[in-house]
Amino acid sequence: MYFMKQFISIVALTLTAIAGYANDGKVNATASTSSAASAKVMNAGAVRFQFNNINVQDHTDSVLVIFDRFDHTGAGVIYRVYSADQQNGIDISAIPAGKYYVTIQCLGLHHDHIEKTITIKKQKDEKINIALAESQIFTKDNVVIPVTHTKLTDLSILSNK
Repeated sequence: MYFMKQFISIVALTLTAIAGYANDGKVNATASTSSAASAKVMNAGAVRFQFNNINVQDHTDSVLVIFDRFDHTGAGVIYRVYSADQQNGIDISAIPAGKYYVTIQCLGLHHDHIEKTITIKKQKDEKINIALAESQIFTKDNVVIPVTHTKLTDLSILSNK
């Protein structure tokens, strides 16, 4: 009986000492996660969409941007709404390197829909210029009705009754 108490005490003391030196595994997991995160940053690029015909002082337009992988392995890699900055553009960073179908839908005063194919290179910044159609804010005072002159001699009779 005395021998059994000593044996249990020694085993408990040994387990307690080993538990003090044990590693919970988070250090190695963090190291591998940080190396994976740094690899993603190393393989990422950025793009700037520069818009023409946006007047930021009068209004703020939103732009929906969707990146789809060209090889169909990732749909909607980036699916987000941005607003134009003071230089009439938007910056998107941390895009994984590769070729993409990009869909740009303007929401607001402009309703342009643009689809492009772009290539993002690692650690490179791309700049894409996009020309938007002319548009104006609708107000009651700003309505212009175009003048048309109808020539009655050019009208034709389509059916006889």
